[in-house]
Amino acid sequence: MSNQTSSPAPSRSELMGTQPIGKLLWRFSLPGMIAMLVNATYNMVDTIFVGGLGPGAIAALTVAFPLQLVFIAIGSGTGIGVSSLISRRLGQGRVEEANQVVGQALIIIVILGILAAIAGHTVGYPLLRILGASDAIIGDAYSYMIVVASGAIVVFINMIGNNLIRAEGNPNLPMVIMITGALINIGLDPIFIYVLDMGVQGAATATIIARSIGAVIVISYLFSNKTSFRLKASYFKPRFKIWGQIYAVGGPQMLMTLVGSFVMAVVNNVAKQFGDLVIAAFGVIYRIFQLGFLPCIGISTGALPIIGYNFGAGKLHRVRGTVIRAALISAAITTTVALVAIIFPRELVSIFNRDPSFLPLATQAMRISFFAFFFVGPQIAFSSFFQGIGKGVPAAVIGLSRQLIILVPALLLLTHFYGQKGIWYSLPLSDAGAFIISITWTLIVARKLGFGLRGKPK
Repeated sequence: MSNQTSSPAPSRSELMGTQPIGKLLWRFSLPGMIAMLVNATYNMVDTIFVGGLGPGAIAALTVAFPLQLVFIAIGSGTGIGVSSLISRRLGQGRVEEANQVVGQALIIIVILGILAAIAGHTVGYPLLRILGASDAIIGDAYSYMIVVASGAIVVFINMIGNNLIRAEGNPNLPMVIMITGALINIGLDPIFIYVLDMGVQGAATATIIARSIGAVIVISYLFSNKTSFRLKASYFKPRFKIWGQIYAVGGPQMLMTLVGSFVMAVVNNVAKQFGDLVIAAFGVIYRIFQLGFLPCIGISTGALPIIGYNFGAGKLHRVRGTVIRAALISAAITTTVALVAIIFPRELVSIFNRDPSFLPLATQAMRISFFAFFFVGPQIAFSSFFQGIGKGVPAAVIGLSRQLIILVPALLLLTHFYGQKGIWYSLPLSDAGAFIISITWTLIVARKLGFGLRGKPK
């Protein structure tokens, strides 16, 4: 009988520093890709159901979306900051500090949920006016927005909680949660919109019910023995130093998405001068955009803890391999979506609405808008590189360059010369310009860290 004792199996988090990068990235990113693709499909189906009410209903959702995007910005920024901090602490072997971050994240979720509900009920209606809602659509826009704001806490639990779960090395449960929520949402949409005759508000109600079910699963898991996190009562005492560390990385990401909300409001207001049909066309284009960039966010979300763990452990060759692979896969996805949108624009638009005054307008807009969309995928991967190494500012600047620095001036200038077509011309221009900025900055920082991105990833 041997006296040797076998070494303990590596934990889920330790595998991020030892398992082959290709296999690891596939294991971490595939669940996120599937979940995000399902989420993008849900968003499309949601809009298709609402589109049955007419182009005006699509325009109402489009006008309300910047406010919804504010909640998404807060949730995603906080979630990314939490994920980056936890994965780096686990990579450094500081397990108790990682557990403390979990406790602080749960406190933040409650505070954010309360503030979002208050904001929706106090300033929601006048904000919709500022965001471009006409008299014809503001009623539907407000009825949608107020339901989402009231249930924002369950949205935050899903977004931030899923990042907590991924950070410990468990990418599969967030996938299950997101897919479950999306399928429930799709199933409830026709019931609330048409059967119960709630219209646009029914779509929001279905969303919050689905997210509530996901929130129950997240909380149940975090307080169970199935997770490697171990929570103590003392971890729920506010620790503002940890909050600062979370938002040092997540804050810029949050700002970037908030700017996205502002930019969408600018687009809506510019489009408003050309009529609600142009707003509706932008809403349809944005839903197709999501088919491309949401799966890329899934890849980025899977890559982030791998990058953070290996950067914390000093394994820079693994950071390099993760970034290259994430960028290539993301580029393949956005290129595919761009080709489909350019070749079959009329078929895509007709899925949402076949109104004869809407279909030709949106078809032309679709073909122009996706001309440089293939550049978007790598940008998202490069942002995850900066987030993973704890540098939130470069990640935010990359996003801002596409959404604000290039897009808004181009939008205002091109609509002056080309009318409503200028809206669609500005989108590929910003995609291409932001790609140049993102790849240049990534190459510079990678060289400073002691590795380049050229050549085959190891």
